[in-house]
Amino acid sequence: MTKKQMIFHHLIVSKITGRQVPGTCLPVFSPDHMKRLALICVSILLTLVSFAQTDDYDTLIPGSQRDDFVNASLLIASPGNSIYSVFGHCALRLQCPSQHLDYVYTFETESGLAGYMKFFAGQSKAGFAAISPKEYLTAYRREGRGVMAYPINLTPHEKQELWRALDNDMVQGPHRKYNLIKNQCLSMSLLTVESILEREYISFKGIPNHLVHKNNGCLVRYYSRMSPWGQFLYMTFMGSEADDTWDIEYTLAPESMPYLLRESKIISADHTQRRAFMKGNPQQLLSTTFIPTPSSVSPSLFFGFLLVMTFFLTLLQVKGCCRQLTHYVDVALFVFQSIAGLFLLYVTLVTGLFGLHWNWYLIPFNPIPCLFWICFRHRSWYGRLFNLYAAILILFIPLMFFVTEQADIPHALLISILAIRTLMNSSLSQVIQQKKS
Repeated sequence: MTKKQMIFHHLIVSKITGRQVPGTCLPVFSPDHMKRLALICVSILLTLVSFAQTDDYDTLIPGSQRDDFVNASLLIASPGNSIYSVFGHCALRLQCPSQHLDYVYTFETESGLAGYMKFFAGQSKAGFAAISPKEYLTAYRREGRGVMAYPINLTPHEKQELWRALDNDMVQGPHRKYNLIKNQCLSMSLLTVESILEREYISFKGIPNHLVHKNNGCLVRYYSRMSPWGQFLYMTFMGSEADDTWDIEYTLAPESMPYLLRESKIISADHTQRRAFMKGNPQQLLSTTFIPTPSSVSPSLFFGFLLVMTFFLTLLQVKGCCRQLTHYVDVALFVFQSIAGLFLLYVTLVTGLFGLHWNWYLIPFNPIPCLFWICFRHRSWYGRLFNLYAAILILFIPLMFFVTEQADIPHALLISILAIRTLMNSSLSQVIQQKKS
């Protein structure tokens, strides 16, 4: 954005909100040059007037107290096919027809390969960015995803304050540490709306019965049901958060919002006044042409196949065949187990993508067995180290379904593969083979 464009946006938002907005903004879209030049002149005059006036918006801008001077709506995009879009997306749209302004404020993280690396490193920053509705809708149109607009029932003053709050947030750039619990598109959009309410709060009603009183693990499974691999990854990293229950702002997903918005209310702190959160009927901006479908090769099918292959390969090893092949399989499994364990440990205790918590999968996935195998596999007592670990894995598989909501079939199958190969490296297996020989 050029310096002139920054000045234009800075002044025109000051004109709408009746306040001065400090600093510069992220890239936004502005009218053509002739219209921009005229509005800059008017904006300078109105901004100067605002220093000498109180918060009398109608005095500053004729008609600013009309209900349709600024329109605010919540945009809900349908789920996509990629892992990061399985929950859908949420954004805020603000329009000022008399000033020909129309922006979509979307809560975004850094994109590209560097963005993914920062995300898993726990260094990803996020913030609101303003783009034109045309560009916003174009991205979803290419993916075949639908977008609905739900008008928010705010007073003229609240809508102007919402615009000011979003613009002030945008001025700071991506400044919030992103995580999948509290700082994501829907929670930040709702919390921003709630932040401009004076002694009021949003009460969410109309939650579907199948989502009522569910812990986080159940909710994530439901929202990611059309993406089995996405669900597998989410359940891997959730840890003990799967057994907790978050505040309602953090348990909602864009998919569930159409049910809630019809019944949700804005209620005063003393519960004497209430009004509907949504005003009027929703508007369909884009129709849905893409319907997410589960992958034909699910994690359960994939790991089940690997388990069967591992079982038959182990039988061949017991009969004295394929020893070289099983050696390479063990190497691959130990390397995978170590890398997965280190990464899981890093994500759990360092990055805080789901908050800092305990992760039950650190028991089967950790680098200790690999270290034992590398350092002590030629020692006579090496197999004894795996007796206890094999027992832990075998007991962990059934018990995890009683201990944590994090447990599921794909992980049980994967742990079973590790248990079989760990058992084959134990002293018990060596004793059996010696008796056979």
